[in-house]
Amino acid sequence: MGKRMQSYRSIDIQNEIIAICGDVIKADIVKKVKEAEAYSVLAHETADISGTEQLSIGLRYFDEEANEVQEMFVGFVKLKGLDAKSIAYCIDEFLTKEDLNPADKCVGFGFDGCSTMSGKDGGVQAILRKKYTKALFFHCSSHKLNLVINDLNILPEIRNTMGTTKDIINFFREPVLRRKLVPNIARLCETRWSEKHKTIRIFKENFPVILEALENLWREGNSATRKNAFQLHATGFKISFILCITLIAKYSALLEPVVNALQSIALDVVKASQHVKRILQLLKSHRDNPKRVTDEIIKDSTVVAEKVGLEEDITSMPRIVGKQRHRSNHPAESPSEFWKRSLIIPYLDSVIRSLETCFAEENLTLLNLLHHLLYLNYTPHKCKRCQSKISQKLVKLSLSFIIYQT
Repeated sequence: MGKRMQSYRSIDIQNEIIAICGDVIKADIVKKVKEAEAYSVLAHETADISGTEQLSIGLRYFDEEANEVQEMFVGFVKLKGLDAKSIAYCIDEFLTKEDLNPADKCVGFGFDGCSTMSGKDGGVQAILRKKYTKALFFHCSSHKLNLVINDLNILPEIRNTMGTTKDIINFFREPVLRRKLVPNIARLCETRWSEKHKTIRIFKENFPVILEALENLWREGNSATRKNAFQLHATGFKISFILCITLIAKYSALLEPVVNALQSIALDVVKASQHVKRILQLLKSHRDNPKRVTDEIIKDSTVVAEKVGLEEDITSMPRIVGKQRHRSNHPAESPSEFWKRSLIIPYLDSVIRSLETCFAEENLTLLNLLHHLLYLNYTPHKCKRCQSKISQKLVKLSLSFIIYQT
């Protein structure tokens, strides 16, 4: 082959160039981690497009040159098994192979909350912490907040509303022709939490358009489309559904910025705790005045009901019977009182209880001390001025503690 025909663009050469670039970037990151006072390890098990199970590994450390916290992805490790011992072995082998001195410098592990990773006795974190005693384990804060949202599914009305919302979104996303009838709404993904809140917000904003599209489809579509569209329209065209989706959207909008903040690279444990405390204070203030929240939800739901042409009076109260197991049956003197007892108060109680359970203050003794060093004028620059090497190291150490993002 002549020189003019040599383009060096074959698949093998492209993959080799990419691999070389990756090795160079990885070596530079590892070098900076070795220079840091301490670091934390982030790991999450996932599968690639071929179904191969692998472990993504990231490192969080304080960069001296940039004078800020860095959180870097350093590569995938192929898993030989999905049990705790196999995953712990892969992480341990990676740290040892890269000569990162985990026994002295590794101060934290960040995983999700599944029993395999976070189990107290036989989980990955327990196995690694027995070997690396300086390291603490931190459950992903954004993941914990998502668990709070999932816990709300114990309320039948909320569970049914979320299930119907997911079915409606999937109904319009399957055929290409249906997608053109409504605004683009992403699927309700259980793991992409920021997108989940965004999806709920968009769905609520465009609910009248969605309901109109469903009505047109069950009147004019083919037999299969008519059946599914009619069932979804009948479920969504109810006061209870509109009240629930309005309530969910209201508090999803409050939690969305917190979820985004908990995925920030610059976030540390103390800041995460402060975010959660603020949202708890807000929720408790709403719980102390449920009548005001109920009136707001009913007012917003009335506007939506008028837009979709719902003839049922939103101020009417469901029939109360002596025995009822399949829906709320609380005695009340007015519709506002009924929805307050049946929906608003249980919803707020569930959110508050789940937040307090998932974000219990534990392992914060050392972190509270570091918090005072950080916020009582012990910044790295002032530490240098006062020549306090101990304080400076504590500041860098605190910035190395992790809040893991998936």
